[in-house]
Amino acid sequence: MLKVFFTRPALLVSALAVDALLVFLGLNWVGTPMGDLNYAYQGWANTGSAFGINVDWVYPYLAWLPIWLANLITPGNLLWGWIAIWALFQLSVLWLLTSFKVGGQKNERFVAGYFWLAATLLLGPVSISRLDAFSVGFAVSGVVLLFAGFARSSSVLITVGLWIKVWPIAIIAAVFASAKQKVKTLSYYASFSGVIVLFAVLLGANTALFSFLSDQGGRGIQIESPLATFWLWPAVMGDNAFGINYNGPLMTFEVFGPNTELFATLMTIVQLGALAITLTLALVASKRGADQKNILFWASFTGVLDLIVFNKVGSPQYLTWLVVPVVIGILAKAQAWKTVAGLTLIVSFLTWLIYPFAYDAILASHFWETALLTLRNAVLLGSLVYANLELQKLGK
Repeated sequence: MLKVFFTRPALLVSALAVDALLVFLGLNWVGTPMGDLNYAYQGWANTGSAFGINVDWVYPYLAWLPIWLANLITPGNLLWGWIAIWALFQLSVLWLLTSFKVGGQKNERFVAGYFWLAATLLLGPVSISRLDAFSVGFAVSGVVLLFAGFARSSSVLITVGLWIKVWPIAIIAAVFASAKQKVKTLSYYASFSGVIVLFAVLLGANTALFSFLSDQGGRGIQIESPLATFWLWPAVMGDNAFGINYNGPLMTFEVFGPNTELFATLMTIVQLGALAITLTLALVASKRGADQKNILFWASFTGVLDLIVFNKVGSPQYLTWLVVPVVIGILAKAQAWKTVAGLTLIVSFLTWLIYPFAYDAILASHFWETALLTLRNAVLLGSLVYANLELQKLGK
């Protein structure tokens, strides 16, 4: 009976069913978890500006591609165009995943595919209605090609993901640290990133090409981020010096209180420092002869958690990033991949409960809903500690 599920048609039909359910829930259930498509992306599309090329933007310029395509398909109502191109894109990635002999047995490829669908479903509609979904898809495709032995093609896809959302830098760092030919590996990513920059210059890019770096630096501490916990609880306890404000231009809620600006600035440095430590641990493990695939798995999991736990933004869709390390673990047949997959599914579901279900209550500083958010953040922090310990073991 189970053999039926380990077929390509079953996996692709399951993907369509998950997407259909998430779209239905996103449009008809609690809150507006797909609201970014109408309230942010559509507004950007309507301007006709070349965001990230000659107009400052919070994202790298390739993030404009799915927005532009979606609006091209359904002008003025890109939500439906977005759903269409996302479904086609995800089906293409799953087709690729099941096309190569990676992971030793074909069952592992299907397990990886079904895990992606499960994590997507448990995170809720935000998992398919944000730019992160496309960056995850490109990263998964790159991982598949990497395991299939196509390192150069893999670097192209992961680099595209990087120029949609910056977080795949954690995957690139893990690939570099685990590679036997490190200089060649680094040259792949550097050269294709150079091609992407050159193409933007030919399109008329100016300093706005790198504006995503400075725009992110100016953001405050978003309420879902683990760091925000230190300002949320005094507000819950009735201290009026602490609380939550709405950032209109960025359409997000941020905490206010003593030293928020200082810590918001410091977190960028802390985030980069944590990623540097992860890279160092992975390089030590590589130098001491640890298994290449295990290094890739633990370094990617730790690196992605660095970018989530120490992120001052903390948007719910960031949890989709964890799909990629788990896919690596499944294909690498890493011993602890089930533990990591379980942690990912738990934090994904807790995040859906937080947004949109408990979100209004958190904004109102209610005790139990804030406790739920704190629990989710504690699981993320515990996962990061666990990942670091495992990565250190490889170096011994």
